[in-house]
Amino acid sequence: MPLSFQDKRPKEVFPLAVDASTSPLQVGIPEPSSWHCLVKVNEQALEGIFSATEKVLKDSKKKLSQINSLYYCEGPGSTLGLRLAAAFVRTLKWSYVYDDFEVFSYNSLDLASLLIPKANSVIQAPFRMGFRFVRIPHLIPLEAEKRIVTKDEAFSKYPDSFHLPDIRRRSTPVSPEKTLSYDLSKIKGLAGLNLISKPCSTILPYNPKAPEFKKWTPRQLGK
Repeated sequence: MPLSFQDKRPKEVFPLAVDASTSPLQVGIPEPSSWHCLVKVNEQALEGIFSATEKVLKDSKKKLSQINSLYYCEGPGSTLGLRLAAAFVRTLKWSYVYDDFEVFSYNSLDLASLLIPKANSVIQAPFRMGFRFVRIPHLIPLEAEKRIVTKDEAFSKYPDSFHLPDIRRRSTPVSPEKTLSYDLSKIKGLAGLNLISKPCSTILPYNPKAPEFKKWTPRQLGK
């Protein structure tokens, strides 16, 4: 799928949404209150982002050069998927001939707040081993507080939380009725995305806490 655009500005333009935070990966064209087209694929992100985008363009009979804005999930979620999605978004932005290409990012925990069956509930997501993300609700979705707490604190202090699925399946099991179906088709297109998205000047995966590595201590052999 070529990523070079012609110099002639397209007459019709449209936004694209890319979410590789979990599986299935989702790519779609949002409309004011629904979706013109939405594709979900279970492929690895390296192939899935391109195959899903290609299918969206084919099904909608639109061209890559018509994309003039992009909504993408910055995370939390699959580390590799988020990195590849960010690289894909940067490539599209760099390839666009004109200066009015807009990029908006959203957090998967904020999107999940549009999917919960009980409003104003705490939402959790897996983080590194032994830790979890906790989203504390707010009337304004973008002002919701996000914390990283130990797994024990997350489950004991917020027992009624709803949970994003753990694609690695390494965390404490959660009952199905408390596990959210992370499905973009359940939100109202641009109306939903604009509630949780913000303009994005630096296209990078969500990383509230840098990874920590054990420091190497030199030792002499035989001691």
